[in-house]
Amino acid sequence: MKNYTATFKKKGVENYFRNGLSHTKSVYNVDDSSIYKWVRRLKGGKGLMRKKSESYSLEKKLEILSYYRKRGKAATKERYDIEASVFYKWERILHEKGEAALAEERRGRPKKKVKKDVNQDKDLLEENRRLRLEVEYLKKLDALIREREEREKKKK
Repeated sequence: MKNYTATFKKKGVENYFRNGLSHTKSVYNVDDSSIYKWVRRLKGGKGLMRKKSESYSLEKKLEILSYYRKRGKAATKERYDIEASVFYKWERILHEKGEAALAEERRGRPKKKVKKDVNQDKDLLEENRRLRLEVEYLKKLDALIREREEREKKKK
């Protein structure tokens, strides 16, 4: 999907009103669905550019879903200026996982939850202590074996 500037869109809409759809499509090299969307947005007073992403509270989401169930997709899109895919997704989440899941923020990368296990730290410290003792023991054993071999060499 291409990103068009506001002036490009405005010129395209003006051309559409003056010369019609087929002329505008050929001159501006834009598909008809984009032109229709620009015209709807301009007539609705919403401006030609997309709005910034918005966060909605749980109450607002439930209000929008309620409105959608009563009035339908088109009326909801027009009133709240939200794409249908958004409230379809909210409805699916609400149906599958409940209100608590609907309240969660889902945009962006998920936050990693790091739980530090205190027992694991104690276990690692204990293992570290045990391994140090083992290394110390092996060093002493190696020193004793070398000493013994040196004594045997002297006797010969």
